[in-house]
Amino acid sequence: MLLLTLSRSIGRQSISKIGQYARFTHSQPKRITVPDPIEWLPLPRPLVYRKAIMLLSLPIPPSSWPSHLEMASPLLATASANLKSKGIAVNAIYDGIGNETKFANEEQYKARIFWPDGHSKSYDSLNMESISSENLLNDLEYIPKDVNIMDGNQGVTKEILVCTHGSRDCRCSDRGGPLVDALREEAERRGLGNQVKITEIAHVGGHKYAANAILLPSLDMLSNLTLEHAPSIISHILSPKANSQMWAHWRGRFGLTETQQVELWSEINPENNLRKIQKEVEAKEEKVKLRFKTFESEEKIVQAKLGNNLLEVGKENDLPSLEGVCGGNLECATCHLYLPPKPTPSPTGEASDEEFDMLGYALGYKDGESRLGCQVKVTKELSEWCKSGGVIGLPRF
Repeated sequence: MLLLTLSRSIGRQSISKIGQYARFTHSQPKRITVPDPIEWLPLPRPLVYRKAIMLLSLPIPPSSWPSHLEMASPLLATASANLKSKGIAVNAIYDGIGNETKFANEEQYKARIFWPDGHSKSYDSLNMESISSENLLNDLEYIPKDVNIMDGNQGVTKEILVCTHGSRDCRCSDRGGPLVDALREEAERRGLGNQVKITEIAHVGGHKYAANAILLPSLDMLSNLTLEHAPSIISHILSPKANSQMWAHWRGRFGLTETQQVELWSEINPENNLRKIQKEVEAKEEKVKLRFKTFESEEKIVQAKLGNNLLEVGKENDLPSLEGVCGGNLECATCHLYLPPKPTPSPTGEASDEEFDMLGYALGYKDGESRLGCQVKVTKELSEWCKSGGVIGLPRF
């Protein structure tokens, strides 16, 4: 991907221009990228249910982030493991404070937790000891109140978290970086410096849907965004309207169950596609039989809901070796399993590029058989494959 950065200063005013895109600014030179020809993919809805989101503020700019932050930050890895098991999503952000390039041996960061009704908790210093403290565990017991989707939460500071995690995938920085600059510029132009904050966040939403953003305090996720959407995003977060064009970019809302998100989408879907989504949710209640074999060659036949993934099936049926440390977010390989090409190739399709990348961390990888359970859906075709002799293999670890 071609990346160009051009800037010319004329007094206090700088002009940034590439091709047909020309924008006038009164700030420092921005990150400018040549807009690549994007073929937007249909957005998957709803999001996997998470009760709330914890954000750790790192003093390290995204340009210095490794592709997998948990491997460089024991505190982030521990927080992810501890809280995701309690239904809390965990991620890292950069709010412009600090210019470190490496993680400290003794990590401690500011942290915040957000619920979908606007309730939040802040922690001045989160470390290895406090991540499992009684106070934090008590805070996680909070039950959010019902909230109106069109409620702008007047008087509450808004925040837009944009993924710019370029080392994870260049699309995140190539599209997310310019969007961050455009949002800050638009907020400054409107005099909203104290009302709308723009923050950079680590990998979220999936690279192929970049740019991705999470809105606070609503916890709505938007995807397929470009820098040209900046004015609409600012207007949307200040006062969401039923006819806002940003609903077409809506992925879901953290803090709501999948069923609640479907109901919410029925209200805001520009194309009113409720019937199709309802059928997909209802289909998940239908169960089929799948056959697994453990590393010790013990066969287990289980009931699995259509539409669930094999990691969820493993959790529901206490199958060994399917841990899913990352919560099924394609950020680890601990839900690794085997789909052998016998008696016929499994009807699961090919793994995505992102899944292939993550399979590089799988222990006992087998070419042509290894898959990640979180990426394989339960279908009637997969059940028929098991009936005809197909067996899903589980690794030793």
